[in-house]
Amino acid sequence: MTYRHTVVAALAVAALSAPSLAQDAKPKTTFTGDLGYVDATGNTRLTTLNAGEKLGYTDGQWTLSQLGAYVYGQTNGTSSANQLRFAGRADFAFESRFTGFFGASYERNTFAGFNSRVDEIAGVSWKAIVAADDSLGLDVGGDLTQEADVSGVNQNYPAARAAGNYRHFFSKTAYFQQIAEYLPNLKTSGEYRVNTESSLVAPISAHIGIKASYAIRYDSRPPAKFGTTDRVVTTGIQISF
Repeated sequence: MTYRHTVVAALAVAALSAPSLAQDAKPKTTFTGDLGYVDATGNTRLTTLNAGEKLGYTDGQWTLSQLGAYVYGQTNGTSSANQLRFAGRADFAFESRFTGFFGASYERNTFAGFNSRVDEIAGVSWKAIVAADDSLGLDVGGDLTQEADVSGVNQNYPAARAAGNYRHFFSKTAYFQQIAEYLPNLKTSGEYRVNTESSLVAPISAHIGIKASYAIRYDSRPPAKFGTTDRVVTTGIQISF
C-alpha cells in the first residue's frame, strides 16, 4: 500500500469511527477578498498588482477551505513578477481539538525557476491554543511534490511537513497572523523548503479593512541560476463576509 493510500484509508477510518461533533453546529460559509494596486511613473515606471480570495465552509465537523492568489509586477515596461497560486483543503474533526486533513495546491512562478509546482498534503492538525484573543494550530504530516522547472527538469519527491498558524485579535476585526511551513525533502538529504507569511489587518468598517503582509519563500536547492529566497510585501484592501 502506498503512502497516499495509507493516509486516505486512515482518514476514512477516522471519519467513520469518530463521534459526531456537529450535532448542534450550524453550517457557516465565509469569504475574504484582497486587492492591492500601485502605478508609479516618472524616473521609474512601476506597476504592481496583488489579488487574492479565501472561501471557507464548516458544519462543525467538516471544514473546507479554498484560496487563490496572484501577484504581478512590471518595472520600466518589463515583467518582473508573475506568481499564481491555488489551494484547497478538507479537515475532519475526530476530537474537539484534533482534525485529520488532506489537500492540494498548485503554483506557477517562473521568476523563482518553475513553471508549475503541485503539492499534495495530508496529516493531523492540533488546536494547541483556543482562546478569546489567540489561536494556534499545528500541522504534522506528509507532502508529495511534482515540480516542472523552467529548464525542462521535472522532479517528483515525498516530503515531511510541519506547519503552524497563529492569530492574535486586537479587536473583533483587527488581528495579526503568522503562518509558517517547513517541508524537508525525504528523497534528497539537505534539501528543504520554508514558507512564512506575516499579516496585519486593521478595520475600516465591519466588513472592510486594510491588510499588509510580508511573505518569505525559501528553497535550499532552487533550480540552477535562481536564488534561494523570495520576499513579497503586499498591501491593499480586504473585504470579509
